[in-house]
Amino acid sequence: MAGLIARARLAGRPSIGVRRADVGWPIVVGTPAAFFLAWLLTVSLQAACAFVLVLLVVGLHQYDRRWGIVAMFALWFLAPGLRRVLGLHTGFVENDPLSLAPFLATASLAALELVQSHVPTQIRRILMLAAAGMALGVPAGLLLGPRAAVYACGAYLGGLSAAVLGFNERGTLLRSSTLRAVLLYGLPAIAGYAILQRILPLPHWDQNWIDSADFNSLGAPNEGGKVRVFATLNSPGALAPLLALSLLCYLTIRPRHPSVALLGAALLVVALQLTFVRGAWIAFMAAAVAHVVASRGGSARLVFGTGALIAALTVALSPVSQTAHDVVDRFSTIGHLSVDQSANDRSATVSQTLPKAIAAPLGHGLGSAGEPSKLTGSNSELRAPDNGYLALIYQVGPIGFVLVMWAVGLMLRAAWIGARDQAPGQELRLLLFALFFFTIVELFAGDEFYGIHAVIFWFIGGQVLGYEFRRRRDRERERRRREIPVVSFG
Repeated sequence: MAGLIARARLAGRPSIGVRRADVGWPIVVGTPAAFFLAWLLTVSLQAACAFVLVLLVVGLHQYDRRWGIVAMFALWFLAPGLRRVLGLHTGFVENDPLSLAPFLATASLAALELVQSHVPTQIRRILMLAAAGMALGVPAGLLLGPRAAVYACGAYLGGLSAAVLGFNERGTLLRSSTLRAVLLYGLPAIAGYAILQRILPLPHWDQNWIDSADFNSLGAPNEGGKVRVFATLNSPGALAPLLALSLLCYLTIRPRHPSVALLGAALLVVALQLTFVRGAWIAFMAAAVAHVVASRGGSARLVFGTGALIAALTVALSPVSQTAHDVVDRFSTIGHLSVDQSANDRSATVSQTLPKAIAAPLGHGLGSAGEPSKLTGSNSELRAPDNGYLALIYQVGPIGFVLVMWAVGLMLRAAWIGARDQAPGQELRLLLFALFFFTIVELFAGDEFYGIHAVIFWFIGGQVLGYEFRRRRDRERERRRREIPVVSFG
């Protein structure tokens, strides 16, 4: 009887990743939510959309965890485009509430999973290490600009919270990864939209946004009417790393349907080239080499062969295609960065700003760099940071920077150990190591600690920590099993 009661209790307990049939909570939550939504509609259409989208992501997560994670990533990918569509009809809203929706959705799912599942103490300590490093920039940030500091703190910690979501995938890493599925099947569609931006007239919402935002870095070389594509994201610099991450997924797996995989990879390659973002290609090549090294040369033929094919096709098309010619010219400057204006400007920014960052032990404050700095009303030296490491050390100081990078180093170590482990699921762990290494290199060219790139980065960090925790736990259990003396009778 006691056993039946225990099983009944377990059956009624919600668990991560299991669909829930309870229909009472939508009624309890839905009624006040409906009144709140009605009020938001009187304030701002963008605010009402943000509220609905966050609730949708949370509701899907509570029904089925995998759907919720996919919806969260989809919100990150599509929210900027949705903002442009709404702005076409309502005008662009300063400090758009819809820009907060992805951050709120990510933090909400992480909070729910912290409540519904157990995160071991050693994993919490690593995440708290990174959080403490970021928090050191809060006091100075509040003095500089409270709104910017609060927004930046929520943005950076919200990205970090994705590590909890990644850690809770430790039970599926022998078979699959939600992130890999999103990168494999979601990004080719976004790449297709980016290509259409290049070959067709821009949609009204995109053109209106470009005119209103007054961007000066979207123009394509030698083609006055063309743009560097950005798809549903806010800029080519935001789109390119995502395309490169997805391309890494295609280059390091053996698909069941090669023709479909070839089409997806082709879309990614073309779109990535049309962004004209060299930093993403450099990080991609570094991650490809890292994958080959971690696999002990096992992936060399696939990775290097595909890379050589892409380069050969681009060069072959350059005489007949102005776009291909521009791509070749753009990336030929990688070997001559000393005479490149963009590279020189970035180098000058580092040499001028790094001494100031090191001189402030606790930093200049969260919100003094990147997108949040717009809320301070001042002209920040790092309003558009081209170096994530520089932006971080400038905001939180050397002490905070060391704490954050300490946590990153522990994650990188776990990723390396998992990639080298020849246990079942090694193919996926090799990919996770390459993706994590990509972001570490890409941080030299962009603020990957912010936004969707940060969410992916910390999500992978949580995944590799989850595998390392599981591996150690299994080894400890095996050791204890062997130490138990065998008692024989008779």
